[in-house]
Amino acid sequence: MKGRAVMTVLSVLALSAVGLAYLLFGVIRIDPFSSPMTMTVNLAKTGGLLDYSEVTYRGIPIGRVTAIDLPPGGARAVIRVNEGVRIPTDTEVVVANLSPAGEQYLDFRPRTDQGPFLADGAVIDQRQTRLPVPFPQVVGNVTQLAMQVDPDNVRTLVGELAKGLRDTSQATQRTLDGTDYLLAGLEGVLPQTVGLLRNSQTVLGTFNDLRPEFRGFSQHARGATGALRDGDPALRDLLDEAPGALDLVDDVVRKDGPDVGELLGDLATFSQIAADRLPAMRQVLPGLIRVGKAAPSAVQGNQITALADLYPRPVCDYGTPRRLPTIGGSPPPRIYRYCTVDQPRLQQRGAQYAPRPRGDDTAGPPRGADLLERARPVKPSPQEERTTKPSPAPAPAAPPALPLLGGG
Repeated sequence: MKGRAVMTVLSVLALSAVGLAYLLFGVIRIDPFSSPMTMTVNLAKTGGLLDYSEVTYRGIPIGRVTAIDLPPGGARAVIRVNEGVRIPTDTEVVVANLSPAGEQYLDFRPRTDQGPFLADGAVIDQRQTRLPVPFPQVVGNVTQLAMQVDPDNVRTLVGELAKGLRDTSQATQRTLDGTDYLLAGLEGVLPQTVGLLRNSQTVLGTFNDLRPEFRGFSQHARGATGALRDGDPALRDLLDEAPGALDLVDDVVRKDGPDVGELLGDLATFSQIAADRLPAMRQVLPGLIRVGKAAPSAVQGNQITALADLYPRPVCDYGTPRRLPTIGGSPPPRIYRYCTVDQPRLQQRGAQYAPRPRGDDTAGPPRGADLLERARPVKPSPQEERTTKPSPAPAPAAPPALPLLGGG
C-alpha cells in the first residue's frame, strides 16, 4: 500500500510538471534560451491594447506587448519580438481585433519582403500605424444610417415582397432542390472544375499578354475592311465577270489539256534551270538596272549618242551636275567648285593648292558661303559700250541736181 501511494504521488507530480511546462512554454510561450528584441511603437491611441496583448506578423504570433505608456499627445507600446524574426522597416502596424467583443492585438503587415529589417531597439513612427474604428463610432454610424431609412418605404418594400412571394412556396422549394442537386453535381466534379479554372486563368493570361498583337490585328483588319468597302464596285464587277472567265478556262483546259500539261512541264524545266543560275542572275540584274537608268541620257532625238575614250586618263571631277545636251544656253559657272579627286597621276591645279602660311584657311570657300552660288554676269562699262557699239551707217548722199530743160 505504501508503494502504491508513492507511485500515485509521483504520477500526480509528473502530470503537474507536464501541465506547468505546457502552460509556460506552449501557452505563455516562455523561452528561457531566447534573446528577444525590444521595440517601441508610437500610437495615436492605445486602441484597446493591454500590456500583455499578442504581437503577430500577418497573423502569426511573434511576441507580446510588455508595457504601454501614455506620453503627451499619444500612446507608446513597448513590445518584445522573438529572436530571429525579420520584419522589414517598410511595414504597417495595425491594432486589430480578434472578434467584435475586443481582444485587440498588434499586427505587423509589411509592404515588401526585402530589407532593411527592424533591429533591437527600433522605434516605429506613428505615421506607420493604423487603429481600428472605435465601437462607439460604429454604433453611431449605424444609428445615423437607421435614422435615414424611411419606415413607410420599408413597410411598402416588405408588403410588395410578401405579395410577390405569396403562393410560391412550391416553386421556391423546387428551386432550392434544383440548386442542391446542382451543387451536389459540382461537388462531384470539383477537381475537374478547379483544373478548368486554372487552365482558363492560363488562357486568359495569354490573351492578356497578346493585347498589343490583338490591337494591331484589329487596326489592320479595320484597314482591310475599309479597302474592301472602297473596292466594293470593283469586287462586284469581278464577281459578275468571274463565271465567264471560269467557263473560258474550263474550255481551254478541256480542249488543250495535253498541251497545257506539256507547257507546264517545260515551265518546270525552265524554272529549274533558272534556279540553278540564280546567283549569276543576281549579279546581272543590278547591272541591267544601272544600264536602264543611263539609257534615257544616251537616246536623244531618235538617236543613240555614245562617247568613247581611246586614251583613258585621270580626270578631275569638280562635282558639277551633268546637264542634258538638249538644254541650250550657257549658265554662269559656280564660284566655289574644287577638284574632288586626289590621285598621284593627276596634277592638281588651282589657287587652293598653292602653298600658304600656317593658319591660312583661304584655300577653301569662305565661311557661310553658298556652295551653289554662280558668278554674276559683268555689265560692261560705258566706255566699253561706246567702243563695242556699232557706229551708225552714213546717210546716203543727195542725188545731183539735174539741169532744167528749156529756157525760162
